[in-house]
Amino acid sequence: MKLVAQLEDLLYKAQTSPVNPELKVHDWRIVIHEAQLISLGIRDNAPGSVYTPPSYRQGESGEIFIVWEDGRLSQAQVQSLPGNNSFYGQEQLNEWYQAAYEDPDGREIPAPEAMPLVAVEDRAVQKILAGEDEILFEQLKRLLEGRPNPAKMQASIQAVWGYRHVRHSRGLAVTYQESQYGFSFSLDSLVGGGFAKRRLIREDEWDKIWRQTLNYYQAMGHEGSPVGPQTTVIFSPELVDSFLSQFIIPNFVGQSILEGQSSFQTEQFFNQEKVFDEGLTLLIDPLRPFELGSYLVTSEGIAGKRTNLVQNGALITPFLRVKDARRWGGSPTAIPMGTSGLYLKHDRESASWPEAIAGIEDGVLILSVLGMHTQNSVSGEYSLSAPQSLRIQNGKIVGKTDVKLSGNFFKDLKSPLTQYVKSELGTKPYLVVKTGLQAL
Repeated sequence: MKLVAQLEDLLYKAQTSPVNPELKVHDWRIVIHEAQLISLGIRDNAPGSVYTPPSYRQGESGEIFIVWEDGRLSQAQVQSLPGNNSFYGQEQLNEWYQAAYEDPDGREIPAPEAMPLVAVEDRAVQKILAGEDEILFEQLKRLLEGRPNPAKMQASIQAVWGYRHVRHSRGLAVTYQESQYGFSFSLDSLVGGGFAKRRLIREDEWDKIWRQTLNYYQAMGHEGSPVGPQTTVIFSPELVDSFLSQFIIPNFVGQSILEGQSSFQTEQFFNQEKVFDEGLTLLIDPLRPFELGSYLVTSEGIAGKRTNLVQNGALITPFLRVKDARRWGGSPTAIPMGTSGLYLKHDRESASWPEAIAGIEDGVLILSVLGMHTQNSVSGEYSLSAPQSLRIQNGKIVGKTDVKLSGNFFKDLKSPLTQYVKSELGTKPYLVVKTGLQAL
């Protein structure tokens, strides 16, 4: 907590008894992450090579936000400084002041709120960082020994343990422990699996991920028949996550909507206009135990809370940071950590993927696509090649096929024909959609 104490002391003195009146601070906020990290991996079947050596790191870093007495604002990244330079002083204050900017809407620092109760730390991860790291090496060995010959495996495993400190001049002083664990792997860069939460993976979860990946890999060894005009298209949960990242997150940013840079307008939210299918709900939920997108408090000091962005197909609210909420005339909302903590649900969601696939006579499962980042986020339009997709016939995956997709993700979510299938392994569903499809 050395960095936290240094910054608190510096900013408190600059607020109450500044050495230089020009550098008087009116309000301030600091967020510091104090973390230890261990990582290891496999590169082309070689564990611990020069490309993936086991590594351990620790440190403190974060950000500060300052409202100066003259009303200007400063923001800056901060980190622990080595040796004799580990003290933040007047020179640093002057440097931050020189970078100050005008933003009348951005000066507010809300009063503290009651903190929610949500599990974001797993003691088993703490033990790993305390030296009991054998489990990670055992998992790496398990991945390598279980791979099918002659597949080339790439893999990484990471564990993080630390503290999050959030302080501001209006009385907020929160410190809590948090953890992260994740692993990912691929076979011949064709298919892969992964897991990322704030807790260690369970044995049953590991087995399901491994079995599914092996099944997909084996299917990739066979050529499936070309798709046709009646072929059903299924987006995998991983692809749905990519679609949400490309098309949903950017269009629900409060600032983008206020500035006319979104697919949606402010009036649509105030009128709760239905833009998606009845029964569809899109929400940010940072209060689910051990999920990677869960938290107690945002970097702006806003307590974690559930926020419905869309409910029963109707627009409810964008996600609003403090500044945007002021302009919107509302309260700050939950903030997604990427697509982690963002959930897509539908009243028609079926029970499980094994049941759903059994009823598909002619289908194609899209695992990933090329060029997602080039698609126009505002329009929702997509035209994407999917060179490694899985052909489904008579309820079974029978081989690989190459296809091209063309459609509009907003229309996919609006269509009453789109089906939602619960995933056993992830937080996003499978989507069965009617979209443009052609064989390559």
